[in-house]
Parts: sequence; C-alpha cells; structure tokens
Amino acid sequence: MAKLLELRRLSKEFYKAYPHSKYPEMEAKENRPYVVLLVEINKIQFAIPLRTNIRHSYCYKFKTSDRKTDSITGVDYSKAVVISKVSYLGEATDINDKEYLELQQKTFFIINKFKKYVDDYISYKKYGGNEFVAKRYSFSTLKYFDDILLNSKD
Repeated sequence: MAKLLELRRLSKEFYKAYPHSKYPEMEAKENRPYVVLLVEINKIQFAIPLRTNIRHSYCYKFKTSDRKTDSITGVDYSKAVVISKVSYLGEATDINDKEYLELQQKTFFIINKFKKYVDDYISYKKYGGNEFVAKRYSFSTLKYFDDILLNSKD
C-alpha cells in the first residue's frame, strides 16, 4: 500500500497507454502535468487528480487554499484513474503548503468519501440505477477501468 499521503504525477507511459483521443474524460494537457493523490481501495491503486475549477460535488474541495484563482480547487473523484503498473507513476511532487496541510488533516475523510464513490459506481454497473445515478457517473473516468473494478474482490 502507498504511504498515507503520496502525491505524484502520471508518467508519459501512462498517457501513451491511455491517449486522450481514446479516453476523452481523462485529464490530459501536454504542457500541464497533473498532480495526483495515490490511494488504495479494494486492493486497487487509484490516482485521484488535484484540480482547479471543479464544478460538481464528486470531490473534496479545499477550504484553506491561498492560491490566486477564482475557481474551486480540490481532489476530483470523477477523474480518478487506476494505476495498474508502477511505470505509470511519474515523479513525486509538492503542492501549496496550505492545501498539503489540509490534505493531511482530511486524508481519512477523502479516502472514505472516494471509497463510497467507487463502491457506488461498482454497484451501479452491476445492478443499475436511476437517471440521477447515471448522471453522477456520466463523465467519470472509472468507466475505462470496468474490467478491473467489476472483477475486484473486497
């Protein structure tokens, strides 16, 4: 299992394996490396991106960030990806001090909320759901990992 709070970037190999043209919901800008929080849920390693301009509730929104931005920053559950190879992880990285401290303080809360998001997605894929549940996952990157998620054992 990864350290309690591990922040990395995704590697070029990850983006080669998951090109934006084939996986359009994934965060991918050539000149912008995304910072991701690594967490393990149901024995699967996930990378959850830290993002600015989050406009939905499937995330943890920073409350103490002092970055100069007019948008909402946070940890976006809807854009999480599965890390199936160690080579998909790039270098370790740092973030804004206030955001890092808040992440440290809220790690268990974030992981538990993300676990619920993943578990609810698996339940939705296995058993169906109403239009509100479908909308919740319509832009999620989890759909690209159904082969792994739907066959995982708790």
